Amino acid sequence: MLLNNAIFKMRAQKLGIITTDMIDKYGIVGPIARGSGVKRDVRKDNHYLIYDQLDFDIVTQSGGDAYARTLVRWQEMQQSINLIRQILKKMPRSGALHITLPNVLHLKVPAGETYVRAESTRGEYGYYMVSDGSEFPRKITVRGPSYSHAMALLEDLAVGVNIADIHGLMLSLHTYPPEN
Repeated sequence: MLLNNAIFKMRAQKLGIITTDMIDKYGIVGPIARGSGVKRDVRKDNHYLIYDQLDFDIVTQSGGDAYARTLVRWQEMQQSINLIRQILKKMPRSGALHITLPNVLHLKVPAGETYVRAESTRGEYGYYMVSDGSEFPRKITVRGPSYSHAMALLEDLAVGVNIADIHGLMLSLHTYPPEN
């Protein structure tokens, strides 16, 4: 109903157009980048967990505007249902499911540094950790996509936009200030 609503389409199409040239310049990731036609997804590009065992395509739209980003999110929600169904088929039908979780209060973290990426609903999260080999890491930094989407990008996209459409523009960028 929403995707075919004439008023929504009128307000969202051509709002906040992100070109493919802007993707790397602003560090745009996830559904925001895929709404501009960029086929980039950490689950496909750097397999982790069981994503290499699941059948799915990277959802993209070429419009680059708020409407295209909405379509990407809608299609990814449908895709998520399909991924859950695939995972459920792979789960054992009988027997106990047992997973041993580490006690996060008593970890032995090897000395060194590492960076790990993971796909989220808003885009790519990056986790950087430094350890001296003791029980606790010396440094952990988490970088979410909202910072690059909320700050410089929003500032540039908002130029010339009707004040009534700023809210829709911000929502289409899927920004969450507390993440920053």
